[in-house]
Amino acid sequence: MTDPDRGMAGRAQSGDRQALVELYERHKARLLGFLVKTCGNLQQAEDAFQEVWVKVMGAIGGYDPGRSTFRAWLYRIARNTAIDLHRREARRRGPDLDAPVGDDGVTAIDFVPSTAPGPDSTAERARVVDAVQSAIDRLDERRRTAVLLRHQQGLTYSEIASVLEVPEGTAKTLTYRGILALRQELAEWFDE
Repeated sequence: MTDPDRGMAGRAQSGDRQALVELYERHKARLLGFLVKTCGNLQQAEDAFQEVWVKVMGAIGGYDPGRSTFRAWLYRIARNTAIDLHRREARRRGPDLDAPVGDDGVTAIDFVPSTAPGPDSTAERARVVDAVQSAIDRLDERRRTAVLLRHQQGLTYSEIASVLEVPEGTAKTLTYRGILALRQELAEWFDE
């Protein structure tokens, strides 16, 4: 499979600023969507998005098309940036409210009363969306990234392997096990 971004990346490496603009335009919407899912909220995702493109502009000269596609290289930068941002935020804000407070798995947030609306279809849909997002959030970072890159961003297993810096077989396994964990956790929502 040829990398449709290879030519633009090559031009960008040669100093063509318009090629960088084209790469930005081509990838901005999907990359921001990935970062929203990875970071958990729009504000953090937008911060990470800005950092990613600053890093891309500074590192484009080091991009090696023989090692990975531009898309895989871009998402590796995005993933690492999101991890770094999450670590900075965790240090700044203290413990998570959804971290277990005891051996029974109860979290501090479990004590907050639910503000979910009544049982109409819109509210039910919102609860399902929340359940899916919560299940995704509970996956370990590598499985979550693999699932999002495969099923939200459409990356190949080879590209996922490049992003995660693992063998392709490991990328397939992480994706499969992530989907399996989601199916098991969400079975109550989707069983007929």
